[in-house]
Amino acid sequence: MKVLQVIKYGEIKDSLSFNELIKPAVQADDVLIEVKAAAINPIDKSIILGGLQSILPIPLPSTLAYDVSGIVVEKGDNVSDLEIGDLVYSRVPQEQMGTVAEYVAVTSAAVSKKPGNITFEEAASIPLAGLTAM
Repeated sequence: MKVLQVIKYGEIKDSLSFNELIKPAVQADDVLIEVKAAAINPIDKSIILGGLQSILPIPLPSTLAYDVSGIVVEKGDNVSDLEIGDLVYSRVPQEQMGTVAEYVAVTSAAVSKKPGNITFEEAASIPLAGLTAM
C-alpha cells in the first residue's frame, strides 16, 4: 500500500516520500480502515520540521498524520461496536499514527461512525481541528 512518510527532519519538500508498505495487521481491539480522506494539521508540519523531536520522538521513516475517515474493511475479534462496511472517522492514537496511507489500523475505541450528512473529507477534518476549536 502507498503511504506518505517523513524520511528525515527538515524542509517539507526534502523530508517527505511516498513509499510502499504492507497493509497493517489488525489486533483484537482494532479495525482496519480503508482511507478515503486524511487531514494534515499544524502538528504534522512541526513533526516534519523536527521541532517536536524532544517531546514527540518518532522513528524515521514514519507515516504521517492522525486524522482519517474511511470504511471499515476488517475488524479484530474483540470489536463489537463497529461492523465491516461502516463509514467511520478517527483521530488515531500516537502509537498508530500514519493516516496518509491507503489503510490504517486503529483501536476501535478511537473510531466513530461518520455522520451521513458530511463527506469523508469533512469527517477527516473534524477530530484534531474540532478538538482544538472546542
